[in-house]
Amino acid sequence: MANENDQAFARKLAQIEADSSLTILSSMNRANDEKVNQYIVYTDYQEGSQQTANSIFVYTPYANVDKFGHSKVEFQAQLLFETNKWKKQMHITVLETLGAETRLAVYDFQNLGLAQLAVKAFCNLANRLEIDQIDGNISTFNQESFNKVAHILKKYHFEIHAEPNQAAGTFIKRR
Repeated sequence: MANENDQAFARKLAQIEADSSLTILSSMNRANDEKVNQYIVYTDYQEGSQQTANSIFVYTPYANVDKFGHSKVEFQAQLLFETNKWKKQMHITVLETLGAETRLAVYDFQNLGLAQLAVKAFCNLANRLEIDQIDGNISTFNQESFNKVAHILKKYHFEIHAEPNQAAGTFIKRR
């Protein structure tokens, strides 16, 4: 499968590089059939753009290549965010939706570290933009899903605020 993964990775990388509206934030290309060692983290955020809502996407060929060597989905994790450049703030909303455990990772691709890649790239982008505050909301269907999202955010020094045993809350990180 490594060869099909290599080919899928190369196709996706070329597609992203050819699209001037996308920017690669990080990538790794170490073929391995056992875990995620090939990934591309990219964004549609463009400095100087008037667009305020953007995404960070994570693509990997791992567990994502069909028998014909094509990717089943375009990306496996998406982090949606809004930027207020004047206030130097960014806002994330993590909502549980049909077909996905959270907006941070497509359901079929849970527990692979992809959401962490998205959050790490997001924090790096916020630092580069000299953002003073990142805040957001988490709303999930159950406590287990909430705890997963909160765990990832805590790794990157976000403060989580929620009532005990609730599946919704807020988070914040200040510079």
